[in-house]
Amino acid sequence: MNKYYFILILGGITFGTAAIFIKLSGMSPGMIAFTRFFIAGLILSRGRLHLRRILSQWKVGLLLSAHMILFIFSVYYTTIIDSTVLVSTSPLFSLALAPLVGIPTTKKEIITGAVAFMGVILMNFPVNQGYLLGNVMAIISALTIALYTILLSKTKNEDPLLLTSYIYLMSSVFSFPIALVEGPGRVDLVSILSLLGLIALPTLVGHTSVIYASGHVKPQHIEVIGLLEPVVATLLALPIFNQVPTPLEIVGGGMIVLSVSILTWRR
Repeated sequence: MNKYYFILILGGITFGTAAIFIKLSGMSPGMIAFTRFFIAGLILSRGRLHLRRILSQWKVGLLLSAHMILFIFSVYYTTIIDSTVLVSTSPLFSLALAPLVGIPTTKKEIITGAVAFMGVILMNFPVNQGYLLGNVMAIISALTIALYTILLSKTKNEDPLLLTSYIYLMSSVFSFPIALVEGPGRVDLVSILSLLGLIALPTLVGHTSVIYASGHVKPQHIEVIGLLEPVVATLLALPIFNQVPTPLEIVGGGMIVLSVSILTWRR
């Protein structure tokens, strides 16, 4: 398997932990987004900070910040399964938007994307109307991350870790005003440990894998592989929050895993 696909699959698995850590944390959405990106950005910078280069990533930084804040809010206003499933509709947006910026889409990508999306629908059926606000936030979050991935594929940088650092730091800049307005929220040992988990797994491994593979893997493929997130989140929500997956969620999750397998086979 191509190393970039292997790294993306690893990143997709770690994405599934994000909603778990967010649900466990009592910190505000703005504070979570700001601190996770600020700390991760400093770690990856290795002390090589260049203000002009950081500011040059304002477009992708804004989209990543918007995606993260909307996703965190959606976790608070709906279930973990609904949030992660709906935010994983991003491949649908990616498949539709990529050709508009000159990135062609093959039949295989359309078929695997469609099968994966059908799996997403099954995992989220029927929609709980009481969670409508959180569900809408998750869908908008999916749109912003699809735009982010497409725009990221056009970004060039010799050092992918430095590029990742600059994007994270720029995202923290956009998240900071919201963190100030909301305040820190509940800060205790569980919240701090959850934040460290967010930084270590879905941020330093997950989002970094996307940036590292951009330019080498088509954004449509990145988004489909990212659909591993709701599968992993559903599995983790069972022992931690006693959220038992339904038969439809199991079937839908199987369809997603199958689509990712087909897409990455012999790559």
